[in-house]
Amino acid sequence: MTGLWFKARSKGHTVRGRVGSNLGSTVLALLLISEVASSIAGAGTVFSASVVVAWLVLLAVVGIENVLDAGCFYMLVSLGIVVVVDVAS
Repeated sequence: MTGLWFKARSKGHTVRGRVGSNLGSTVLALLLISEVASSIAGAGTVFSASVVVAWLVLLAVVGIENVLDAGCFYMLVSLGIVVVVDVAS
């Protein structure tokens, strides 16, 4: 995430404040924890809702220019969560 933040700053785009970035990162971390818990519990609807909300938060945090890059990274992490929980159970 910080790489995208510096990338946006170096291009001359308006960068969101440090507080907004930290808040967005905290929300994304909580959504990942929610994905882990819903994966363990087998609640697919909650998992899917977490992914959709994460895409909306990513749009607000990194902006429209970088949302696909950040979203792909987030989806890889989500896939890793699913694989690890499946292997562990």
